Amino acid sequence: MIYGQTDVGNVRPLNEDSFYFESTPKGYVMMVADGMGGHNGGEVASQLAVESVREYMAQEDIFSDPEIALRRAVKHANDAVYELASKKESLAGMGTTLVLAVGNEKSVCIANVGDSRAYLVSKNNIRQVTKDHSFVNELVKKGVITKEQAKNHPKSNIILKALGIEPEVYPDIFLLEKKRTDKILLCSDGLSGLVSDEEILEVMSKFNKKNACMELVRLAKEHGGNDNITVVIG
Repeated sequence: MIYGQTDVGNVRPLNEDSFYFESTPKGYVMMVADGMGGHNGGEVASQLAVESVREYMAQEDIFSDPEIALRRAVKHANDAVYELASKKESLAGMGTTLVLAVGNEKSVCIANVGDSRAYLVSKNNIRQVTKDHSFVNELVKKGVITKEQAKNHPKSNIILKALGIEPEVYPDIFLLEKKRTDKILLCSDGLSGLVSDEEILEVMSKFNKKNACMELVRLAKEHGGNDNITVVIG
């Protein structure tokens, strides 16, 4: 089973996150998008990205070659967001992150653009699979700041790659083998920016997937809830 939850948080007037999940006889699909842009641009971008991926996947057998399917799905979504942003002045400059997973009990293929994350969670371990496409993460990689300093950095909201900003975008792709008991967690930075990996692991070891989603959202809001919060667990 897969569960997901989204929440506007404590500060933002609008929820610009979108998510989707689906289970089929061949496997599952999960995705989270975190929009950005003036007025309602972020909300439009994230919804359009999710809808575009769903549209592509409805027409293709995504499970026969997930890596190729994810690359094409991301391109399809980027084309849709970029085209609308180019045509409509009020939506100019809008974009969205996207993290997308296609898998089954034995393996999973993950694509990401931006700083929405995918984690692989086992009984006693949590591993961040994706790498944030963010200014702050580049500073961490170069050793300029530590991971702890990154959490409260004033430029933590600067994204270096997003869907819809440029005519072409190239996602990171990760192919993982997994155990049947392992879980995949996708989230926007409204969760990962406020709830530590250790807290996520603790929650997921205590609760079933549905209740873990609710508890993680509650924790993010308890820790400030300064952004929209979305989590999907499969």
